[in-house]
Amino acid sequence: MRTTRGRALVAVLLTFGLLAAACGDDSEPATTAPDDADAAAASAAAEAEPEPESEMALPGEGVSVTMGRGNWPEANFHHYVLQQLLQELGYDVTDPEEIAPATFYPALAQGDYDLWASGWTINHTPLLEGESPDGGTFADKARFIGTMMAAGALQGLLVDIPSVEQYGFSTLGELLDNPDAVAHFDSDGDGKADINGCDDGWGCQKVINDTLAKNGWDDRAAQVSATHSALFVESQASYAEGGPVLQYVWTPAAFIGKLVPGRDVLWLAIEPEQTLEGQDGVSSVGDACTKDPCTTMFTPSPITAAANKDFLAANPAAASLLEDFEMDPLAVAVQAVAIDAGADPNDDMAAAATEWIANNRDTIDPWIEAALAAG
Repeated sequence: MRTTRGRALVAVLLTFGLLAAACGDDSEPATTAPDDADAAAASAAAEAEPEPESEMALPGEGVSVTMGRGNWPEANFHHYVLQQLLQELGYDVTDPEEIAPATFYPALAQGDYDLWASGWTINHTPLLEGESPDGGTFADKARFIGTMMAAGALQGLLVDIPSVEQYGFSTLGELLDNPDAVAHFDSDGDGKADINGCDDGWGCQKVINDTLAKNGWDDRAAQVSATHSALFVESQASYAEGGPVLQYVWTPAAFIGKLVPGRDVLWLAIEPEQTLEGQDGVSSVGDACTKDPCTTMFTPSPITAAANKDFLAANPAAASLLEDFEMDPLAVAVQAVAIDAGADPNDDMAAAATEWIANNRDTIDPWIEAALAAG
């Protein structure tokens, strides 16, 4: 509106100016030349039309981010959430690439990946502190950041309730001190109780093996390492047929919705002095454990992000987001159940991430604002 009125005023003034130049009076010639009038009109128009504001560049513009994720389907959902939040900051982020922890941390340190949100700090610290081929450790070049799910990861062995009642043990040590109980859990006839455990390259695989070795139990028990979901299916089938269950699980995951602690199975305790250093924490599972208080071989672990230090230094906006980023373990568990029921672990999880972000803007917007300020 101001522009139209301004132009109209200029036009009126020009009209009067031209008339004055044409008619004049007998004593005063016109003093405004046509060129001067054009210049005045252009100046007035420029003042009447404000300059459009240029858009502020996002801190991630022009930066490509390579993201990994743990090779277990429960990791998909929150990685797609993080991917989309980084994209809000302008970063060009790859789809999260599935990789085992033992492979990821060396690759992170050498810059093949920039970050992931699959860091189980207690289990993965030994992997991060492994020796780097060029000297030092991987921790010199990469680190955990933020606290995405504080104590979100409960881990341990589940044992079927009928076996506990039949053989009367309350800890793993008591089970392994009973030859009849060992034979009961020996599925391959090698004289050792078989623990359906973790995939090769997972931090929990090392914890179980090292705990068996520390206590001299490796002559009476052996971890079976294969695809975890397939081992769990074996345990389910054994339970359905009245057979034994000795199965590693973690939360948040769909597993404990199938073999339910307190109903079908119990968390199997070990004595605190039998745990590895730092793994003597108590798990709050109530009477769903063979012993109270319940030490499950694994201290409940935060689940967090890990990132390359050079990437963090060069991208303060991303670092700020990773520091603030939090997820409710229940929300992650719900999506784990959805995957188990047939949801696509990529397309459906990406769509679920978009929906979660839309429903949690009150929480997310301060993270984005802080990241923009840091960037």
